[in-house]
Amino acid sequence: MSKYFSFRLGTVVLALWAMQLPVSARKKPQVPDSLRTIRVEVNGVELTMQRVEGGSFVMGATQDQYDRDIYTNKPAHLVFLSPYYIAETEVTNRLWHAVMPEKEMLGPQGYPTHPVSFVTWNDAQEFVRRLDSITGYAFRLPTEAEWEYAARGGAKSKGFRFAGANEADSVGWTYVVAGQWTHPVGRKRPNELGLYDMTGNVSEWCQDLYGPYQLSTEPDPIGADTGSYRVVRGGSYDECIANSHLSVRRWFKPETSAGYIGLRVAFSLPDDPMKQPLPEAPALTQNIRVKGRKIHFSLVTCEEPYYISEEISASDWKKIMSVSAPDENEGSAVGMNAQERVRFAEVCSRLAERPLSVASSSETETALQQGVIAPPAKKKSNSKAKAKQTNNRNRKARKKLSPWAELIGVKVNVPDDQVLLQYKASAADNKPLRLVIHLK
Repeated sequence: MSKYFSFRLGTVVLALWAMQLPVSARKKPQVPDSLRTIRVEVNGVELTMQRVEGGSFVMGATQDQYDRDIYTNKPAHLVFLSPYYIAETEVTNRLWHAVMPEKEMLGPQGYPTHPVSFVTWNDAQEFVRRLDSITGYAFRLPTEAEWEYAARGGAKSKGFRFAGANEADSVGWTYVVAGQWTHPVGRKRPNELGLYDMTGNVSEWCQDLYGPYQLSTEPDPIGADTGSYRVVRGGSYDECIANSHLSVRRWFKPETSAGYIGLRVAFSLPDDPMKQPLPEAPALTQNIRVKGRKIHFSLVTCEEPYYISEEISASDWKKIMSVSAPDENEGSAVGMNAQERVRFAEVCSRLAERPLSVASSSETETALQQGVIAPPAKKKSNSKAKAKQTNNRNRKARKKLSPWAELIGVKVNVPDDQVLLQYKASAADNKPLRLVIHLK
């Protein structure tokens, strides 16, 4: 009897000791040979996790997303992410009940394959803690950057407006087609990474505190340092299509519960054998010296990031080109034609020993939209003086054209705008001159 009692007592003590061990010691996650997809069994319910390779992307108000939000998704900025895993579908009622059996399914009763809803951010934290203890994986909510990168298709992104297409209804349940309620997960087309319902069905909690975007290139961002609201992404069955654009951000108190808010889980492998070191993030600014003149450049974060310079001043032009300044009365160097601008970039490239080129109109416009450069100061219009300047320029263009007009089949008496169009390279350009450095 004493031996039996000692055996039982030892068993109880061992069990109590095991309960004090960290999760990683109690249960070690089973990592398959192929890390592209990891399937986890949770009390009889299978959870499929898809790998998202690390990389960089431009987060926020990119051109493919349109400019719906006035400020919440601006400025677009470059983000670097390490590899991670994210759930193929939103957390369903069935999975929720398997992890938290004492709590009722919060979505439509009797619909186990629908996404769970009426989940607060605090509920989601309890869910991932329990999921972690059951499986051994360090489950969590995805960060906002991880969510957007995965929704865009990661490294396989095709630049869609929604998660897998430019038409929301083909990939998600939004207000137009949902019929005022959730639908079973995985019924619409997946995106480039094989993820379902990242557009519509239910919105999804992210880990981050909400805060304005910053022009920072810090890797693996985790959101604002302080705040009272948590980020929600993805649109829902109860919202218009515009709210489902992949860059749209919303935020709620962590205790908020609504029928259109659910969750999707993620995790990272601490010892990921396929993890590659992140590339070094480019500096937000840099200075280049040319003939003793310092030219300041700022980073523009878009699909193909580049640096754009401040306006080239007339004194910089004079110093670098060893000629008289184009316009001594203006702070900015203006009045050069296209050939002169290209020549200036070539000289700067040779002297700085790195490739520089003249900023195009689209590159300048993108930089203005992001607030990287200041808009030009407005000048009082003088229509008479402007018309006189245009006529003088037209007459000069005609004089250049007339001696050999017949050789190229152009009549001298064509309208002024057509003459200038054909000789745009020789016409003066009064726009400020900027240089760019392309990163690729």
